Amino acid sequence: MSSLITEAVSARFEMVGAVPKEQDLYAGDGAEFYDRLVGSDRAEIREMLALARGVEGPILDIGAGSGRLTIPLLRSGRRVTALDLSDDMLSRLRRAVPDHPMLECVVGDMRDFTLGRRFDLVIIGATSITLLDRVGRSRFYANVRRHLAAGGVLAMTVAGGGSAASLSMSTDRVVAIPGPDGEEIYLFSQQMEAGGAERLVNWVRVADLAEGSEATVLTSRLRVLGHDTLARELIEAGFAAPVISPVRTTGRDEILLLTTTWARTSDAGGRDASD
Repeated sequence: MSSLITEAVSARFEMVGAVPKEQDLYAGDGAEFYDRLVGSDRAEIREMLALARGVEGPILDIGAGSGRLTIPLLRSGRRVTALDLSDDMLSRLRRAVPDHPMLECVVGDMRDFTLGRRFDLVIIGATSITLLDRVGRSRFYANVRRHLAAGGVLAMTVAGGGSAASLSMSTDRVVAIPGPDGEEIYLFSQQMEAGGAERLVNWVRVADLAEGSEATVLTSRLRVLGHDTLARELIEAGFAAPVISPVRTTGRDEILLLTTTWARTSDAGGRDASD
């Protein structure tokens, strides 16, 4: 397996004489860090709750993680299935709302899942669609189609405007992240690959970078996607042209929400969800 460590982070390790230890951003210690990184982010919640008020049936939250969107939906009285590839992330959700009668957690791949039922609303937030390559996105669309109720809604988010532009440039900077004993300083490194179509993302706690030490590098590979690309793919997959609207955020991040329904009336809802 090829390394997911950026050249800048590799150079930093060599400079201080430390040894890197790769760790997926969404598993193990990465799950705890990711929760600290995004847990307080309220973006998308208002919009997803508004969509939930427009449907009556169950909701599927894909890439649910530790429940940043799932928990507000549960608290609004909705029945939610939370699907995530990382059981470590879902474990944090289970601990946050133990034995909740309206919650089902499923460890599964968003590219290949069978839940045996349909949903009135399927959401994938936090721009998590960028975790998938083109083949993976095609499989994702097909899985959503099989699980979407007649007239059901698919909603996803992607970076827009200046935020999208910032995701298209290699960068290295230090960032203060909330920790159990106050803020911790991390080195954030983003390296563009595949001609600018992908980005490697690394996070390293600066305090761990010491001579002779083994320091964890949290890694992820993400695709650089715009709303126009996703809209075209959705239409090609048989969905209606998505409605694209801005997500209200408290910071300078720009996020776009795409909402759509299944458009091919001759195959409404796709094959049976239990297939």
